[in-house]
Amino acid sequence: MRKFLLISLALVFAFSSCKKNDDDVAPPPQDIVTSDTSGLTGELTVNNYYVLHGTANITPLNYTNVFLYADYDDIMTDLNNNTENLAIYRLTTAADNNVAYFGFINYGNYYVLGFKNEAGYYYEKVSIVQVRPGRKEYLNLYLDEIPPSKQGHSKAIEDLKQLPKLN
Repeated sequence: MRKFLLISLALVFAFSSCKKNDDDVAPPPQDIVTSDTSGLTGELTVNNYYVLHGTANITPLNYTNVFLYADYDDIMTDLNNNTENLAIYRLTTAADNNVAYFGFINYGNYYVLGFKNEAGYYYEKVSIVQVRPGRKEYLNLYLDEIPPSKQGHSKAIEDLKQLPKLN
């Protein structure tokens, strides 16, 4: 009986102490809503360009990461921690265009973060966009060239502090 009890306790401890680690699991794919009849959403499209040496370049900036945040504290937390966990949408533009199409999203005010590494240069920009019900909204995002001393989102944090808090 004593042997049975010890084996049972050992098995209970062995199975209860093992936890599955979900850190390596990829996030589920994001659904982009492409049609809506509710009247409570608007369409958002972000076009990405870059500013080179202080002059806006009309060349599209392909493969740009464009993230959408609903909350000031969320984007600030992600920028300070160099993560992207709190963005409500994370898109990357395609090889042949500079457009991040978010589809139909709930009306409201959003923070937009665009960033990209390109041939040793780093580009980044934070902006605000308002999505109105039943409207198509377009944002032209001109990403600034960030010098090496400011890389790591410090420029985006400075820019964000200049923007109004939306919530």
